[in-house]
Amino acid sequence: MVENFGEKIASGEKAQFKVNHILVISSSLLWIAIGLLLYVVFDYVKAINGTEKLILLIFIGFVVLRPLFRLLNLSPTLELSMDGIAYRGDFQAWDQVEEVKIVMPSFKLFSQGRMLVYTKIKDKREMAWDIVAADVNMPLADLEALIEECMSLYKKEE
Repeated sequence: MVENFGEKIASGEKAQFKVNHILVISSSLLWIAIGLLLYVVFDYVKAINGTEKLILLIFIGFVVLRPLFRLLNLSPTLELSMDGIAYRGDFQAWDQVEEVKIVMPSFKLFSQGRMLVYTKIKDKREMAWDIVAADVNMPLADLEALIEECMSLYKKEE
């Protein structure tokens, strides 16, 4: 999988990555289960009244729907090219990218990991992007290897 994207970038095309639908749907199902548990706990154990129940349902609805809004994003969230990397429309040249690091959560139920992309701005190392696993339809480890390969190939020496 990494080789195909590497060849695509080398030929001058952009490698585009879209939202990972499987992770978004599984996250939404998890939040639905937690929302139902909260509703049952507050409704049957605490015996809340009608107004409190409406507020609780609105809150649970927002919590459940929030991950689903990622599915509306039809455009690529991450693009790699010979010129650089673009995340949600924000572009950085390969010369500015300093480091890519994967951070795995200690509690993996709610998150499958994230990738931190550090750039160099005015000779200072700063975190530019925090890319979550649901933002790309590729495993983060493979994406990290692809970005590091692009950095080694297309970064201009100073």
